[in-house]
Amino acid sequence: MGTKLWISACDGKENIILDLIRRKNIPRAVAMYLAARGIDADEADHYFNNSFADLTDPYRFPGMDVAVKRLWQAIRNRERILIHGDYDTDGITATSLLSWVLEKNGAVVSSFLPHRFDDGYGFTPESLAKALETAPSPCKVLVTVDCGINSCPAVADAASKGIDVIITDHHEPGEESSPALAIINPKVHKELTDMHQLSGVGVAFKLAHAFVKYGRDNNLGGYATEMQDVLDFVALGTVADIVPLLGENRILVKYGMETLRKQLRPGIRALIEVAHVDASISPSDITFKLAPRINAAGRLGNAISALELLNASNIVDAYKFADMLETFNQRRQAKEQEIFTEAKRQVESDPFFDRSITITAAGEGWHQGVIGIVASRFARDYNRPAIVLTIQGDEAHGSGRSIPGVNLIKILAKCSHLLTRYGGHPMAVGLGLHKSKIKEFQKEFEEHVRNEISPSDIVDSISYDGIVDLAELQDDFFALYPKLGPFGHGNPQPTYRINHLEIVRTFPIKAGHTKGIVRDINGDTSDFIAFNMVIDPRTTWDVVALPHINEYYGEKRRQLQIIDAKPSIV
Repeated sequence: MGTKLWISACDGKENIILDLIRRKNIPRAVAMYLAARGIDADEADHYFNNSFADLTDPYRFPGMDVAVKRLWQAIRNRERILIHGDYDTDGITATSLLSWVLEKNGAVVSSFLPHRFDDGYGFTPESLAKALETAPSPCKVLVTVDCGINSCPAVADAASKGIDVIITDHHEPGEESSPALAIINPKVHKELTDMHQLSGVGVAFKLAHAFVKYGRDNNLGGYATEMQDVLDFVALGTVADIVPLLGENRILVKYGMETLRKQLRPGIRALIEVAHVDASISPSDITFKLAPRINAAGRLGNAISALELLNASNIVDAYKFADMLETFNQRRQAKEQEIFTEAKRQVESDPFFDRSITITAAGEGWHQGVIGIVASRFARDYNRPAIVLTIQGDEAHGSGRSIPGVNLIKILAKCSHLLTRYGGHPMAVGLGLHKSKIKEFQKEFEEHVRNEISPSDIVDSISYDGIVDLAELQDDFFALYPKLGPFGHGNPQPTYRINHLEIVRTFPIKAGHTKGIVRDINGDTSDFIAFNMVIDPRTTWDVVALPHINEYYGEKRRQLQIIDAKPSIV
């Protein structure tokens, strides 16, 4: 408690804040929240009042018309369409979304998800051969989702077999140009910067949207397909892939959460029940409860069971697959903890650990399916870019997770002479190398990251939206609060610093937590709760807290969730 660095996100933005208050007549606390996210008075109305209709035209993607024409042609000719996905939540939801939309409009569709260990990541000649082998009949069109942008050999192989390939992806493209029939990837086109943060399922949604629109415009079909009905897939995959909930993503997730709460699909309903999520599903429920269970199938078993859950047409089958995912998730948790404990011991025993700004851990036979989660825990707990490797024979396979300010893809590009493969996002990567190169890689990784950030950048910190009094967190603030969400990566909950709080009263609560009433220097009071913190009532405190409405047995009360506290300086 009180050991983190507190950083104001709205420093230097006083003019924007004043302009928001003057022109939009909004509370100062809300104005600080908007300013901290780069929203000025000209953008505020759209931020508050965006609608599903505000989504951008999918035909802004070059090649989109070619892609959808080919899909409708396949439907007319009764040609099988094969969807090649990925084994994480983003790839699984994208596969389910696209197959649902295509089948609803008369397409003959098969889906293939690679096995993490047998097939490896992405669209490859090997995964192509396996996908074609498992399909009930020959296919003429193949659509990749959440993969494929750098899969030139696989695309060429498919073309040689007379298969038209449509790539939908959101990963960074390499230098080699793909011979695919169409490429739907915002990162290929600089002019699509407003869509560069789309997830894989977000890009798949754009293709589905364009497909339905073309069908309606040309009297081919699509009339019974409501695009909002698939936004539950989009919400699951987008939140799980930890892309910023801003711009297009914010709209997709906002309306996707509404669809998700309706539980239209038996698989969604079963998953929610098994995960013990209540009806008011939030993005954090996806992050911590739903996505881990979907991911667990691909991490420890075959991701196809997660796909079958989402595609289930009846509740009996849905519960069967949901129970399978629950079992996988429990095994995943046990393996994750085992590896994290061993890796932590290894990392902290390094005599240079305290002087390093990166973390690299490697172990023989560590389960490949959970090392990404272990890397995430290291990045979160130590606020450092982290790479975790599993050594299997002469090869090491790894996952990396980053912190703000460090683009792991760019860092790995500088280390590419030591790697056999690498790819992913700025914040999350996969890589491979010979085990003899691990020490050399560790050294170069540290050097290249050190050129990007300094030791001061890895100090654990908390960002807050501004300093307020309790009087500023009243009814007018909470009237606008629902319009600020959905909250998640890139759009966190409103967080404020409040100084000189006196603990008026505390109530009994579980050991290690504190609950009670605080009062500020103006005499205003508020309920508060502080998890994993014991706050001494004999001291006056400065706090960083999340204001929210706490509902308990039907009674709604304003409450501060204190996330850090320091004794006030008199």
